[in-house]
Order: sequence, then C-alpha cells, then structure tokens
Amino acid sequence: MKYGTFYLEQKQYDWLANNLPQPKPSGGRIPTTNRELLNGILYVLKTGCRWQDIPKSVCTHDPSTCWRRFDYWRKQRSIISVWQNILNDLNSRGILDLSVGNVDGSLIQSPKFRNGTGYSGKHHRIGTNVLLTTDKNGLPLSTHTMQGNRHDSAGAEKAIRRIRVGAKRRVKQMNGDKGFDSKKLRSNLRRRGIKANIPERQFRHKRKKGRPPVYDEVKAKFRAFVERTFAWLKYFRRLRYRWE
Repeated sequence: MKYGTFYLEQKQYDWLANNLPQPKPSGGRIPTTNRELLNGILYVLKTGCRWQDIPKSVCTHDPSTCWRRFDYWRKQRSIISVWQNILNDLNSRGILDLSVGNVDGSLIQSPKFRNGTGYSGKHHRIGTNVLLTTDKNGLPLSTHTMQGNRHDSAGAEKAIRRIRVGAKRRVKQMNGDKGFDSKKLRSNLRRRGIKANIPERQFRHKRKKGRPPVYDEVKAKFRAFVERTFAWLKYFRRLRYRWE
C-alpha cells in the first residue's frame, strides 16, 4: 500500500520509513508501522501545528501515536544516525563536494523555554543559536546548538569537529563571515588541515598586528549556499520556532 507523501518522493518516503527504527512488541498490541505515521510527523514539522491538529486526511491514527513515535526516534538518536547514513551514501556516490565548506549560525526563537536559550542582543530575541556546516553546494554536514547569547565563533570548532564523512575525508577550505574571525579558530582549523577563508574584522581606532590572513573572495561566494540551507530548514515551521 502506498501512503500519500507531501514533501518527499515515494522512493525517499519508503527508504526513510524502512531505515528509522520501530518499537519492538512487548507482548501487547503490535506497534504501528513507521509508514503509517510518517505522514503525520512530516505534516507537523512542515506546518508547525499542534500534534492534536493533524487532520485525518493526513494520518488516520491518533496524533499522540505520531508524537510518541517521533519522541522514540529522538531518544534513540536515530534521526542523527539516518542523517549520517545519507551523508555516507552521498559520499560513496561522489555527490558531496568537500573542496569548500561553509559554516554559519542562525537563531531559533524559543520564548517559552529557558533551558539552552539566551538573549541575543544582535537579534533582540530569546532563543537557541544553531551552527551549521555544509559542503560546497549547501548539503548539511553537521550541526551544533548553544545558547542564543553565545557568539558564533564559540561553537564553530565543535560543529566542524562533528563532520563525519567517510574515511580520511575532510573539508579542504572553510568559509565563514566576519563573526568567525578568531585566532583560536584559525589555529584549530590549521591544526586539522583545513584552510580558513574568513575575512578579517576591521576596527576603527586600531589595527591588528601581524600579517593579514589570506581571503579568497571568489570561493567566499559559496557561503551563500549555507544561507540558502538555513532558509530551507526554516521553511519547516516546527524548526523555525522551538515549541517543545
């Protein structure tokens, strides 16, 4: 039986349903399959609605069943493992381009939660700062979250260190904006064999000592792809605002 898909092709939908784990029966009723619940979960992620507002035309099962399955995936960290499997598959097929990487941060508003949040003076909002690294074409490689009042450069190294794409493969050059201009970050990237392509911040009343860093403006244009990836992620309203 084919289930209606709203945001994925049927082949992608079937692969995702088969690779996400399902709870094992413990003597009672057989758990509902992922294939029957995935539509409802995708609907909530896309529209940002409450779980109880999932229409019957999207998922015939109780909305609480969709929430429990999504919470089961979260606790098992299976969404991250599936993401890693997708990256490994793209890498084996030569689709990932690691000649240039991009790193950037964005604020996810979270007015109802204090855990893991902070006030961002730049955006004048309370939320969580999400750092994202992508390949040359904008495919996401890793992510790191921290309080909204933390600077982007404070978590950039952790986001870059979490990149796991095949054996002995790494990003050759990392693009970043002026917010990532840090001697510590540059030295850490150099130690990992990654060239930093980050513009130097200009100060009005003083000049930095030493030789200015090399900055390739042509390759820096690919940084627009990480902005596009953030725009695509926030197109899913459940990821744009943190409601739970």
